[in-house]
Amino acid sequence: MADGAREGVLIPARHQEVSRVLIRVLLFNLAVAGAKLALGYATGAVSVVSDGFHSLTDSASNIIGLVGLRASRKPPDADHPYGHRKFETLAAGGIFVFLVLAVLEIGRSALHRFGSPEPPQVTWLSFAIMLATLAVNVGVVRYESGQGRRLRSELLLADAVHTRSDVFATIGVLISLAAVWAGYPILDPLGGVAIAVLIARTSYEIARDTTGILSDRAVIDEDEIREAVMAVPGVLGCHNIRTRGPFDHVFLDAHVWFPADSLLRDAHHLSHIVKDRLMERFPQIVDAIIHIEPPPSER
Repeated sequence: MADGAREGVLIPARHQEVSRVLIRVLLFNLAVAGAKLALGYATGAVSVVSDGFHSLTDSASNIIGLVGLRASRKPPDADHPYGHRKFETLAAGGIFVFLVLAVLEIGRSALHRFGSPEPPQVTWLSFAIMLATLAVNVGVVRYESGQGRRLRSELLLADAVHTRSDVFATIGVLISLAAVWAGYPILDPLGGVAIAVLIARTSYEIARDTTGILSDRAVIDEDEIREAVMAVPGVLGCHNIRTRGPFDHVFLDAHVWFPADSLLRDAHHLSHIVKDRLMERFPQIVDAIIHIEPPPSER
């Protein structure tokens, strides 16, 4: 199948699958956030309220992801000759913004609780609801991360990392509730602070990955590309190897050396063989530009 046909069939199908995954995850996250916030405000537990806001940012990031994914579906045009895939990366970066907002809200709630002597009300229902939401979150993480690897979507993987932090946050909340039940109410706001630290760490990881893509950080190891190029008979060497883009949508440039006395037709044919070999070995490469030149000793 030609490259154009492959772009026209596989990319829309992939986008539709990613969208379906995000919509399913969004519904689960809304249910979890609603349950946690209702419980938190009913009992006065700042750790539960903090975890509820964390889950609410999961839902907001799902919505951002759907918007970014829709934008990234547009085919290349005159203004965006490389396509619109970085809109998906920008959407993953939007998750970072919501994580920062969650950290600020949790910090505010924790400081307020430190100054309030009234302990939260903890019952067996509190533990039952939090355990149920924990089970849902674990299922969502496994489902979304698995689909992210299958579809090679940095958006789904980033969102799964976000939801994974919610799993650990919920475990921390359960520990805080147990401490309050045992007569140590101060551990409730401390649990909120611990959640804030956990979310801050997750936001750093997402920011690191998205900025790497947007700043055109190298994606594929240069030595692996050189090895694939040099395996083609007739190639004398290569240099100026560059890769950029998301790890599942890579653009590659390379200067490949051919004998100086080669006919242009033969060198051009051989360059296409090099390109095909590279795209076969690295399926994440969507386009490769091969610059033909003689080796330095023959220039």
